[in-house]
Amino acid sequence: MPRSHGTRRKARSILTKDNVVRGISYLLHDYKVGEKVIVDVDPREHDTTPHRRFHGRIGVVEGVGRRTLRVAVMFGDKKKILQTRFNHIKPLAGAPEMSSAAAGANSK
Repeated sequence: MPRSHGTRRKARSILTKDNVVRGISYLLHDYKVGEKVIVDVDPREHDTTPHRRFHGRIGVVEGVGRRTLRVAVMFGDKKKILQTRFNHIKPLAGAPEMSSAAAGANSK
């Protein structure tokens, strides 16, 4: 029987959540352009799931939509753009807050 090459293969440990992970506070965070985030694939949501190779990577928010985020992730020497929903992204803890002047310069 030929081997399967699907996008979710070899991802059993990555694409499982413990029962302890509950709540919706991670969905209520207001992201701003230029903020650093962590790609954390949520297996409960299948739409707009990033590929498992991006799980755990740090990226920078490039655009904020009504339901999605555009996140730039460096993958080797290339910059990859992920467009994903809020439940696959977590804010980077300990990242410095941007000043209002820097935020204004980044949004132009």
